[in-house]
Amino acid sequence: MRRLLMYVAAGLAWASSAQGGALQDENVLLPIPPGFKAGWHSVQGQLTATEFVPAGESVEAWSQMVTEKIFHGRSNDPPDGLPTAMSSGWKTVCPGGAAQKLGAEVENGYPAAIWAFICLRNPQTGKPESMWIKVISGSDSLYSVQYAIRSEVTADAARSALAYLRGVTVCDTRRADRSCPKGM
Repeated sequence: MRRLLMYVAAGLAWASSAQGGALQDENVLLPIPPGFKAGWHSVQGQLTATEFVPAGESVEAWSQMVTEKIFHGRSNDPPDGLPTAMSSGWKTVCPGGAAQKLGAEVENGYPAAIWAFICLRNPQTGKPESMWIKVISGSDSLYSVQYAIRSEVTADAARSALAYLRGVTVCDTRRADRSCPKGM
């Protein structure tokens, strides 16, 4: 079973799913935003999920949240499959909400897609709630990382979320063409 490991490299905290004390096999690497903490972690069947929120906030009451999901065993799933499935539910939960694919590319040998989900007013909270999601199709699993905010979407907020997601990668210690950073 994989467990969450925190890495500190060059002054930045990173999380990755790995066994033991070092990276092994295929791993998702995500930077932990400054001032964030792990607020919730769960392993249920083939799904591992972790949520990070700013210090002083909780997964119930948050202003920003990073959510990592690993769908173990879903190898080589198309990266658009998950956000496409989520888009109809998003529009149902948030009347007038929008889901849009922003781009797709291959990163470190893995297909990846980025989507935006905008909700001007979540009926459950009465607040705006939007997220950007990056999905990476791995050889072992499907990896999803979301950056969500509970505030109006501004150009700065979108740039910040997308810059964060650009730092999310997948690597594999077994393959030179998909190598992991040295020292992790």
